[in-house]
Amino acid sequence: MRPLTDNPISDFADDAFEFEPYVDVLHRAVEQATPLPLTVGVFGSWGTGKSSFLRLWQRRLVERDVRTIWFNPWKYDRKVEVWAALLHTILAEMENEEGLKEKALRLAKAATWLSVRAGLGTAATVATGGVIKSGDVDSLLTELSRGDAEQYRQINRFENDFRDAVREFVGAEGRLVVFVDDLDRCTPDSAMTVLESLKLFLGESQCVFVLALDLDVLAAVATNKFGDAFKSAPAEVVSGLAYLDKIVQLPFFLPDVGFDTLREAFAPWVHQEARGHAFWRLLQRGLGANPRRLKRFVNVFNMAMEVRVAQAGGIGPDRVYPLQLAALLVIRSRHRDFFHVLAADPTSWDTLASYFRNVRDAADSREINRYRSALPEELAPFQANRTLEGLLAAGGIDAVPPPSAETVRSMISTLHAAAGPDGLGEPDA
Repeated sequence: MRPLTDNPISDFADDAFEFEPYVDVLHRAVEQATPLPLTVGVFGSWGTGKSSFLRLWQRRLVERDVRTIWFNPWKYDRKVEVWAALLHTILAEMENEEGLKEKALRLAKAATWLSVRAGLGTAATVATGGVIKSGDVDSLLTELSRGDAEQYRQINRFENDFRDAVREFVGAEGRLVVFVDDLDRCTPDSAMTVLESLKLFLGESQCVFVLALDLDVLAAVATNKFGDAFKSAPAEVVSGLAYLDKIVQLPFFLPDVGFDTLREAFAPWVHQEARGHAFWRLLQRGLGANPRRLKRFVNVFNMAMEVRVAQAGGIGPDRVYPLQLAALLVIRSRHRDFFHVLAADPTSWDTLASYFRNVRDAADSREINRYRSALPEELAPFQANRTLEGLLAAGGIDAVPPPSAETVRSMISTLHAAAGPDGLGEPDA
């Protein structure tokens, strides 16, 4: 069994999602952007390939000798001020440049001063990877007594000095592209401080900041910060779009990856007993075209199939078992209320599937009402669930025959062995 990993790709030879044309479009636009700095937002929902897209773009930039830096804010979330870690990540890269070491160290000390003033304290040592020692922080703490006027002068000097350092780092006509990935994995406060720091400290540098996050998460971040002010605001403001306009000058929405593209990319990894049209149609109906969700599903499904073969002493399942197991796994991950009903009463699969078929074939509303009144109380909440209907009562070549109660119990046991107790190992977790 070969598991699918969730690692981002960084080579165009592995670009199964066909991002390259979009990478080139965005690259050409940013290449011509002046004056700098510029903030680019690469927006996409959970699991749609934002990190892979950014890695491919970084590869394109490296091919053209453009300086790049990669920053993962979630590594510092809840440990240090994330904006300070971003500054120090950039400065640490400059420190390796001949002739820039001393200037980068001075800027690192200035950034630490700002960190201390912001309440970061001795955690600055963590943010700088040890470049700034605890003794330096202690000495800086004593300087706070000089008052806020010094803080403002320090901020102004830092912005100008940082601008000059970047210019020396990349050249008069160059640019530094800073990729900030997984910002939507941070707490709202940390994400906000990163967004605001781009304006506060780095506002005149030859930098392109590329932020990868979910627009809905950005809206949540903005709402968390300005919740009271948003109470009577128009819907487009509450959605985060107004805040987006203030931070991101060039928004780019990641293109959808078609389900057929995902099927072609993942098919070689699927257990050989399940490689067929009906299997993929079931996944399309039940999971949609989310790459990460499908990867996790395939991994858990393959493990469950291997467990099933082991439980049967090496004897493979019959033809319909893989489809029934796939449907149950979709139910476990996407329809958890119904899965709990199934665990308590395995006959509920057949009962609800029969209900869906009967209602679909009913001659009139009176007959439909009769079927509804006969539906067990615990199944009533699912009577209008079209996705469940598609899983349990599809017709034609997409039909999945309802398993017996004994088979349902056996499959639940198999999933428990392959994916852990209910709630663990979920393909959509």
